[in-house]
Amino acid sequence: MMQRGRKLFGVIVTMGIVALVASACGNTGKSADKSKEEASGASPAPVTLNFFTHGNSIVLAETLESLVHKKFPHITLKTTKDAKGSTVFDVLNAGQTPDLISYSLGSLQDLRTLRLLGDLTPLIKKHGFEMNRLVPGAEAAARALSGNGELALMPFELNNNAIYYNKTIFDKFGVPYPKDGMTWEELLDVAKKVTRTDGGVQYKGFQYNALNVVYKDQLALGFVDPNTNKAAINTDSWKRWLDVMTSFYKIDGNAQAGDEKVNFLKNQTVAMRTGPNYLTDLPAAMDAGLNVDFVSLPKFSGMSASSSQMNAPFYVIPPTTPHKDAAFQVIAYLMSDEVQTIMARQGRIPIINQESVKKEYAKDLKGLEGKNLAAFFQDAIAKPVPSTAYDGQAKTIFTNAALVPVYQGKKDINTALREAEEQINKHIESELKK
Repeated sequence: MMQRGRKLFGVIVTMGIVALVASACGNTGKSADKSKEEASGASPAPVTLNFFTHGNSIVLAETLESLVHKKFPHITLKTTKDAKGSTVFDVLNAGQTPDLISYSLGSLQDLRTLRLLGDLTPLIKKHGFEMNRLVPGAEAAARALSGNGELALMPFELNNNAIYYNKTIFDKFGVPYPKDGMTWEELLDVAKKVTRTDGGVQYKGFQYNALNVVYKDQLALGFVDPNTNKAAINTDSWKRWLDVMTSFYKIDGNAQAGDEKVNFLKNQTVAMRTGPNYLTDLPAAMDAGLNVDFVSLPKFSGMSASSSQMNAPFYVIPPTTPHKDAAFQVIAYLMSDEVQTIMARQGRIPIINQESVKKEYAKDLKGLEGKNLAAFFQDAIAKPVPSTAYDGQAKTIFTNAALVPVYQGKKDINTALREAEEQINKHIESELKK
């Protein structure tokens, strides 16, 4: 902790220096020069944007660099990819403040701690960006996550979930395929029918990525009470959620074992799964014999109108950058029909509410023609629950200390929730003492 404290102190000091320099440079007459350029029709001055990318969006770095430079020849993205030795902490400690950041929702608190979240509202108004282009619920979720009524992050794609299912396993056992619009309780019955041993092979009915289903939070339950800064998980509603979501692993033969992605794609021993989307991995798996299709993500019984909490990567513009306008130009372009269509064709769910773009979903991926891709668009964004700075760690603790031990049979639900609650509260207390 001492070493991390020194590291964080160094980052904060570095940021203070950068902020002072940026402020001093702000009065050099650049605005006047820009006005003269526009009036004379001169080409914009070259701008290099230090772009930091983190999480699953790292694989987009080269594509984004090319797209942006083609659209704006005067703008160059100089990309740093998150890795050991080049985290956002490392970058700031080296005296380099990013001008544009792509980050994952689970690590949002990193950027908040480092004071890298700047309100985008003035830039949205200045550049006439229409927030109603986004799918319903996206702006409200982004504002809730930003806090203080601001809009500090711009989600750029969705991580909607669906149920992937292996048609071969269903055909082998003569079981009807799952359907759109099922409840989790109905899916449990289906999972029981395809959890079987055949030819010495254990086929598992249903598996999921644990942290992903926690982030979906389909019952719209808070993890931390924003009024008390205390854990809010030891409730009847969370008990219901745990009871339903752990029931799958209590099916004889369906205990969680190994990586669900490997078991579904490579070993092809899992009949159904959900979690992060990996459509780009499907063509190779299909060449190896996987016969896959999709149905919509189930909902809890009696809650057919419910949706999921937004789980999306996002862009931010640090408040200290002297290139806010250029950075926002880039964001606005990456949210355009043109770029969103390119991403949609690659299997990335568009954040914009444009039917013509949605129709292009996964068209560049071999073998997905005729599949029920509409299932992914049935996972809508719910009204956001109150957000706190401790949610990210609380979700991780809930997953590791409650969900996993219960479905592994190591703890009962009441014990798991009580112990996870204690861990979350200890974490919050330690953070408040810093």
